[in-house]
Amino acid sequence: MKKRRKKSKPVVRWLLWLAAAGLAFAGMLTLITLMGGFGPLPRHDELRNLRDERATLVYSSDGKMIGKIFARNRTPVSLDEVPSHLIDALIVTEDLRFFSHNGIDNRSLLRVLVKSILMGNREAGGGSTLTQQLAKNLYGRPRLGFLTVPVAKIREAILAIRMEEVYTKEEILSLYLNTVPFGEDVYGVEAAANRYFNKPVKELGAEESALLVGILKANTYYHPRLHPERSRDRRNLVLELMRQHGKIDSTEAVRLQKLPLKLDYSNFRLEGPAQYFLFQVEKQAREILSRQNNLGQEWRWDIEKDGLKIMTTLDLRLQEMALRSVREHLSVMQPLLEKDRHIRKIKNDFYRGHSEQNGEKRLREIWTWEGTKVDSMSVVDSLWHYYAMLHAGVYAVEPFTGKVRIWVGGNHFRYLPYDLIRARRPAASAFKPYLYTAALENGFNPCYYLDNESRIYPEYDDWEPDNYDGTEGGEAALWYALAHSLNLPTVDLYFRLGFDPLEYFCLRFGLPPLPREKPALALGAYDLSLTEAIRLYACLGAGGQLSEPYMIERITGPEGQVLYEHEREEPARVMREEIAGQMTAMLRRVVNEGTAVPMRTAWGVQADVAGKTGTSQEYSDAWFFWYSSGLAGGIWVGARDPEVHFSTGGYGSGTALALPVAGRLLNRMEARRDLSTAYLPPFDLPFFSEWSMECEGIREKDAFRDIWEEIFGRPRHRPARDTLEDSREGRLRDLIRELFRRRDAEREE
Repeated sequence: MKKRRKKSKPVVRWLLWLAAAGLAFAGMLTLITLMGGFGPLPRHDELRNLRDERATLVYSSDGKMIGKIFARNRTPVSLDEVPSHLIDALIVTEDLRFFSHNGIDNRSLLRVLVKSILMGNREAGGGSTLTQQLAKNLYGRPRLGFLTVPVAKIREAILAIRMEEVYTKEEILSLYLNTVPFGEDVYGVEAAANRYFNKPVKELGAEESALLVGILKANTYYHPRLHPERSRDRRNLVLELMRQHGKIDSTEAVRLQKLPLKLDYSNFRLEGPAQYFLFQVEKQAREILSRQNNLGQEWRWDIEKDGLKIMTTLDLRLQEMALRSVREHLSVMQPLLEKDRHIRKIKNDFYRGHSEQNGEKRLREIWTWEGTKVDSMSVVDSLWHYYAMLHAGVYAVEPFTGKVRIWVGGNHFRYLPYDLIRARRPAASAFKPYLYTAALENGFNPCYYLDNESRIYPEYDDWEPDNYDGTEGGEAALWYALAHSLNLPTVDLYFRLGFDPLEYFCLRFGLPPLPREKPALALGAYDLSLTEAIRLYACLGAGGQLSEPYMIERITGPEGQVLYEHEREEPARVMREEIAGQMTAMLRRVVNEGTAVPMRTAWGVQADVAGKTGTSQEYSDAWFFWYSSGLAGGIWVGARDPEVHFSTGGYGSGTALALPVAGRLLNRMEARRDLSTAYLPPFDLPFFSEWSMECEGIREKDAFRDIWEEIFGRPRHRPARDTLEDSREGRLRDLIRELFRRRDAEREE
């Protein structure tokens, strides 16, 4: 025994010397820290003015939160809104003596020294109190090489003591709960409750509170979505600690521990119903605040940190209906596309062209129309998956106000962030209403007859347009040619009207420059985005008035002060009401008896709407536009690369591929009286709008009738300015030219 005591003395002495050296080193580091050697420490007065970062919240027009803008995702909440079981779980797990220490828990420090350092027990936990953790959350840790951890601990201890002198325990607890990180980009219990359970913190159950507290030990290791089993075990440990310390009884603890994880995960930055819209809102809000900040105001607002609120024009009810309609239709069309003979050939060529990337398969997370899934595939497999995918964009505005009500920019923002609303694609027949409206403005009327004969245009590289269905012959009334989207009469109208009146008309709507020497423009060989093409349809819905679209109604500060409010401008009158009425009557026939008749027959839509389909060359782009006086909407469907498309119009036309999305959407709107009343009211057209189309749609050519109408009654294009063309002599001259043209054509035949 004596020998054993003698051997222990050097060890004890060595430990004492080591402890003394450690204390001396710690004392020296503490002194240097207090003197600011490792960076300035906040003083008491600075701590009193703590102002934590707050995320900007974005709301739909019906008051639902649709997203956040933040550097760190924080949504402040008062301590009164935090359920007691969450506070209990936090205290028993992280800082049992929180309400009795002065910022530093000496017993915890001793436990760390003995168990963690001397005995090497990693499960013994750290010695930081909630106040020290708060200091870390607010001020971070400076990088000082091997001194990083000891200096950080000293700084946090000093700051914790100062905070305890400045704030009450309840205030410290509130600051902690609003700043503690929960993994990913989530800070604070309110943001965490929204991320993992899609509900405010005040609605959490005890088991949900225990799960959030459990995450704090290691954000990634216990992430409930990535590692559900670990997260459940950690949650149950927190519940057991609550039982041991009398916060819940044994029966309740056992019941809660048996519950499965019930997550309702929502990532507002990457997922959600309006991510493409939010991206545009954030960009516009930054521009607005930049202008505000440049006005010489004392406070410069930071959209990522100042807890602002942005009220937008988006109607979340319509947005969710549009998303559901897209998903339902394209989930049916996608398998049909993959079976198409054209796509099978394209796929073989694609794999040959990417053979060097067709390596080993491994598990990859991909997005499909059935949702996100993990599948075994090579790099080229995943490339083809998205290359061959159908995409859709849906955009809708209020005609009289310009409020953007729907913005579906693509299939999924996280996997496919490119916004299709602003993407330009060949407009096809969706452009025809621009030509026909310009014609109405320049003296034509719905019963003006156009040639429906096939013709070659040698001056344009032997261009030979044809009708979509291959038919031809006779003459088509202007209204009929539009309702049935006939190409041959449309080209005839283009040449009769002339390029300049069309260009002048399109300039009013801010469209991109029109190609001058390209008559295929009449058939939509011209790239437009949804936001550009819809402008005419919205204008017609407003009776000839044009309103500029906007997304942001109001921006308020953290105290509710109004920082910005949209100033309503009166819409600009860009065409006469009677012209808009005639055009609407014609486009209403597109829906009632023309290319969009499936809206009535297949989808049973009863609302008074007008519309127009569009199908580009080889079915690469499918369009459908519709409007009422309450809402104007446009849909584009296609693949990212025009090479990927259906081989037949039965699946690839605007009627088959884009219109059904609108059919589903309008069906859902009609089922809701409030939405139907607000967005689908009947048109109030001038009395002569329908009467002006009282003529047969197709008729045989008659030379004598043509002469009679040309001289005495047939309406024709009248230029805006008075010229010889407006006189009877000019009309007779044109008639003679036409007769000679027909005679020469007959001789050639």
